[in-house]
Amino acid sequence: TLMHLIDITDENIENAYQQVKKELGSYSKEILEKKEIIVLNKIDLLDEEEVNKIVKNFSKNKDSEVITLSTLDKGSISKVKAKLLAYVS
Repeated sequence: TLMHLIDITDENIENAYQQVKKELGSYSKEILEKKEIIVLNKIDLLDEEEVNKIVKNFSKNKDSEVITLSTLDKGSISKVKAKLLAYVS
């Protein structure tokens, strides 16, 4: 399982995501076949409505799971940890 951590305040998160995929693909095509968790970080810097809009738009046409994270929110961190543990166990 791959985990991508992307800053949700990036003006073009799709471009940031595709750049990482491109770099990983140049390293190994097999790595691109792994399951992905995409974590959109720094959600505390935006209001909830904007976060929901970005997540909805970014998630379109992706088979990967997209979750959000705020390092200021312990519940948010626990959610990400639980997802990772679920994938490795």
